[in-house]
Amino acid sequence: MATAGLGGTGWLAICFEPTMGTYVAPGASGSGAIYVPILSESLSYKDEKYYSEQIRGDLIESAVVPSYYHVEGDIKMEADAQFLPYFLYASRHDITKVGATGVSGSFDYTFTPSLAASASSTGSGAYSRTASITVVRNGLAFGYAGCTMGSIEATLDNGILQFTFGVFGLSEQGLGATGTPSWVSAAIMGATQHQIQVGVAADPPSGLTASTAFNGYTANINYNAAAQNRVSGLRSATYISYGKVEATYTTELDFLDRTGYDAYVAGTEQSIRLESYNTRGASGASWATATSGVRIDFNRSVYDAYEVGLGSMSDLIMANTTGKALGVAGGKPLRMTVRSTASIL
Repeated sequence: MATAGLGGTGWLAICFEPTMGTYVAPGASGSGAIYVPILSESLSYKDEKYYSEQIRGDLIESAVVPSYYHVEGDIKMEADAQFLPYFLYASRHDITKVGATGVSGSFDYTFTPSLAASASSTGSGAYSRTASITVVRNGLAFGYAGCTMGSIEATLDNGILQFTFGVFGLSEQGLGATGTPSWVSAAIMGATQHQIQVGVAADPPSGLTASTAFNGYTANINYNAAAQNRVSGLRSATYISYGKVEATYTTELDFLDRTGYDAYVAGTEQSIRLESYNTRGASGASWATATSGVRIDFNRSVYDAYEVGLGSMSDLIMANTTGKALGVAGGKPLRMTVRSTASIL
């Protein structure tokens, strides 16, 4: 007799696909499966059923025919540089990989928005790929093929950096071998390991100065992904398309002077950098010596909203702000850098 299960007993694995949409089981030979510790996931089969409204002496649909479907949902995880590159490879990015200067055994992966109109995959190299994602829930495995990260959210939650990936996939698949999960020690980035810097709009940002006025921070990068179904004899999606890039950041600021408000009114541009790394706070530590970390640069942005008001008698006076990324002539509007000991071929 089946029994109820708890979420903590489940697991998730990600494998790159040499051919887009061809499912790779994590237990298959040469799968390169990465077992990822997550906080939650909501991947699901999304279908479009056709309900017939035949006129036949009744006032209720009389038949149903399954139509097109795709896979969609979120994966939420703590920011751990051991795993982040795998998800960012499976997205709409131009990618570079270089050895981290002066840091033996670490690599700097740089991800910037590409001009691709749809997801694709390749066998190796610094190129975007699609992924097969396997989830085990209460001992029952689900396989999803042709997955790409259509949106990326990075947020500081109670001092912990977390990522949420909005996943779009082509199909749900019958499973091969699921393999046996193996886990590594967590490398979570906590409250002492973050800094937000503000500077002059440029690619790369210039004149960056650390600020202590930020009460939390959320960066959201939306590639406006959508499943596209075509007449192919299959119900599963044919490919995942991308739309325009929308990138924003939201935060609450201590309202100390009019500088930010006047910048909002004037449409003054600025750069914003969120920087987190494993040794921040240690004596003599710097990004240059860190073995792992994350940088998210909004190279050119403006405040799209800046709201400040008086709350109750005892409320702090805060500014609720939203920033919006803009294009950079000859450069990139934003850049994500992950320093990691993982080596992706």
